Amino acid sequence: MISDYIQKQYGNNPKWFMEEVNQHNHAARIADVVANRDYLAGRHKVLNREDSYYKGKKYITRKTILNYAKTVIRFHDTFLLGNPVSLSCQDSETLKTFNDIYKLGQYETVDYQIIDRVNKFGDSYEVIYVEDSVIKSKVLDSACCYPVYDDKGEYVAFIEHWTDVYTHVAYWNVYYPTYVECWSNDGGDEHLVSTTMSIGLPIHYHNFSDKDYNFGESMLTDIKPIMDELEDLLSKFSDSIYTNTMNVLPIATGQYIESSIPADATGYVLNLDNGDFKYASCNMDYNSIKLLLDNLKQMLNDIACIPSVLGSSTSIANISEVAMKILFAMAEVNANECKKWLNTGFKQRFKTFQKILNMQGISVGCDVDVVYNVAMPVAGSEMISNLKALQEMGAVSVDTIMEKVDLVSDPEVEKVRLKNEKSVVIPSNAVGIE
Repeated sequence: MISDYIQKQYGNNPKWFMEEVNQHNHAARIADVVANRDYLAGRHKVLNREDSYYKGKKYITRKTILNYAKTVIRFHDTFLLGNPVSLSCQDSETLKTFNDIYKLGQYETVDYQIIDRVNKFGDSYEVIYVEDSVIKSKVLDSACCYPVYDDKGEYVAFIEHWTDVYTHVAYWNVYYPTYVECWSNDGGDEHLVSTTMSIGLPIHYHNFSDKDYNFGESMLTDIKPIMDELEDLLSKFSDSIYTNTMNVLPIATGQYIESSIPADATGYVLNLDNGDFKYASCNMDYNSIKLLLDNLKQMLNDIACIPSVLGSSTSIANISEVAMKILFAMAEVNANECKKWLNTGFKQRFKTFQKILNMQGISVGCDVDVVYNVAMPVAGSEMISNLKALQEMGAVSVDTIMEKVDLVSDPEVEKVRLKNEKSVVIPSNAVGIE
């Protein structure tokens, strides 16, 4: 419990949270979040390359920045949650209620923000609240979040802390299981501003990490070293092309001629003793450089779980669905892992929904499951043929077919439309009917 944690760690200090946010583990984690944010903003290691001097003048070295990490993260975000998830429940009333919450609360965007923050920073935090009788969620800034775990690894409290850049006023929102305290040092002294009721602690989403089981690990951790190597190599290669290939040095050997030849004259012949003329340039090993770049790009795609065909200029045609699944195998492996930690957070979200609905006098009792609509390239006609065959065999229902087909955006609305079409009675005197 949080009271035991405060008593053991801080001796029942009412301002314990101010000491908690300064702990080493929190400081190191926030520093990693800020570093990843700077990296995504374009502040890369290659910018630290020192300038040099060339031909007596200062030479500004190339600093090539590749923001490929953004492309990798966008791919994995949209691959799993680019399409909105579908909810499944045996109770139709409960399903309708949860679908309404998702639509009114714009949870399609919330889900995308959650997986985007986890892929970028390793952790994401969702606060559920009620505004104008509508259940909504807010995804907090990962650089301002401090989840509190006790010695047993239990999630007991949460602190949201930030300092205003312009006024230098610090704020603390301390979440307890049943209430939230808002503190500030506006005016000079730390004081309690307000206390409000809380439905529960913010939901902590995080992927799997071997470093700390209670926190996640950013996807950038594995990508940045290879990206730094690529940027450094390309920058140095650009410098070498400019200095050694494009800006060559003419060299003349032999007898020196002081006189000049008229520009309009023709037919002159120069005969120099032991003379020679050439350009001094550096011949680069093209094959070795290409081999290194290709291997680095291939390793980057393998570690990032990106199909190599997406980032190449190779044209593909008449590819089967099985071959496409093989190309996206690693991306699907990563998506399946993301589903596990997302489902853990979604279960906590649905429990919070039930608490709020019970407080509003709405009773829901059936468990709700999430169905992910992965953005896997598929052959539409082949998929429809397979679903039709399964329906004729009695293996799947019409509802399942509607959930799997991208042409149907809202299965519930489509069912109502089909029901209305069946209830329409065509008059006997209609045009074309005898």
